[in-house]
Amino acid sequence: MTDLLIRNVRPNDAAPADILITGGRIAAIGPGLVAPAGTPVHDGQGAIAIPPFVEAHVHLDKILWGLPWHPINVPAGLRAMIDNEVEIRKNLPWSVMDRAGRLMRQCVAMGSTHIRSHIDISTFYKLDNLHGVLAAWEKMKDAVGLELVAFPQTGMMIDPGCADLMEAALDEGASVIGGIDPGKIDGDPKGHLDTIFAIADRKGAKIDIHLHEGGELGLYEMGLICDRTEALGMQGRVIVSHAFCLGDGPASGVSAMIDRLAALQIGIISAVPGEIAFPPMFDLAAKGVPCALASDSIRDTWNPHGDGDMLDRCWLFSYRNWCRTDAELIRCLDMGTTRGGALLDLPGYGLAPGCEGSLVLIRGENRAQILVDRPTRAAVIKSGRIVAEAGRYTGPGAAA
Repeated sequence: MTDLLIRNVRPNDAAPADILITGGRIAAIGPGLVAPAGTPVHDGQGAIAIPPFVEAHVHLDKILWGLPWHPINVPAGLRAMIDNEVEIRKNLPWSVMDRAGRLMRQCVAMGSTHIRSHIDISTFYKLDNLHGVLAAWEKMKDAVGLELVAFPQTGMMIDPGCADLMEAALDEGASVIGGIDPGKIDGDPKGHLDTIFAIADRKGAKIDIHLHEGGELGLYEMGLICDRTEALGMQGRVIVSHAFCLGDGPASGVSAMIDRLAALQIGIISAVPGEIAFPPMFDLAAKGVPCALASDSIRDTWNPHGDGDMLDRCWLFSYRNWCRTDAELIRCLDMGTTRGGALLDLPGYGLAPGCEGSLVLIRGENRAQILVDRPTRAAVIKSGRIVAEAGRYTGPGAAA
């Protein structure tokens, strides 16, 4: 953590002001601030200051971003896609540490100062992916916060020993237990969910479950998640990622489920997929369901698109929702910033005195305009340290 005086910025496109960061936290916001002697000064040149972006769901161990183009041949079906990825990753010439570090630096350069990443755990991978991502983060931990999810991508009940490895991952750097389509992948919804909830309950961990299954099946499985959340008193500690069933399920069932999610404070993350109906995020927010956007796959064996830019993801959400007014556009921006911070319960997140001294400077007219035009990030500050400028990562490990 460090001290920094940022002059001449517009917090959330309000009147020009200075922002003083001391000891890594925002000490004051206002015009004409005076900093202690020796405090570094950064001229914001009239840029808009916003809270940092939060990358709430990505896969750092899978990505190929920043490397030579790898042709993508996506087979039909989720199981086939998973098996295809395992085969390709066996022969990649780049380590998990190298690939994860590249994407983390890119995410920071685009304005994200916190990342939650799912890490594949299996009896084949063991904890190698976890260790590789942690090694990459060790080189740049002052630039970005990191949460890791022990994720049974290839299946858990069908992979004896995987559950033990997932629990072990919580002792070696992960803090969240993941799950995936308990019916389609494992063929045992009860066993899958009982296992991950039991691990989380024993270890005091959070839960983040991939739920791709749509319609009535997805709503049924989400009901099972709700049952266990309620029974174990895990309100506010469970997230469901994707949740396509909230986008394509029957209206009455979706409405009832949203009410239950709100009551249990079960969060929803959407990556705004191109061809699939996704959850009604504005409706979720209005009903009090914690919700936010994320990138999910970024140029990997599943998907050639994405570059770690959460501002771009917020724009895509606005486009898919046909948002046109300034108020609507700002709500889309919030889905990648303040709502992400709230969803992951990040301590000290925000742009106010007392908050962590982390923010993004973007030159533009107002927040609606920067959402639409997506300008280069002028600067990214993490706990009072400038870690990116002009869209380029400059923080610890930049030489890599």
